[in-house]
Amino acid sequence: MDCLTSIQQICDLLSEDINSPLCKEIQEHLDECPRCCAEVDSIKKVVYLYKDYNKSDVPEDVDHRLWRVLNLPRPEEV
Repeated sequence: MDCLTSIQQICDLLSEDINSPLCKEIQEHLDECPRCCAEVDSIKKVVYLYKDYNKSDVPEDVDHRLWRVLNLPRPEEV
């Protein structure tokens, strides 16, 4: 996933247009802050890996906590 796609998804979650001042501010911050950029990258990787992981191997309470921590709806709840 490229940065523009990531920023679009962040902005979508915030109900913002990619060209809005808030989204531009987020992009500018990520361009200059390696710590936040790494954090966003880590979150993307966790979500990507978890979506492809065999869920039958994950205890249900762990599954619920992960989605809650990520502040995302569980796929079967969407």
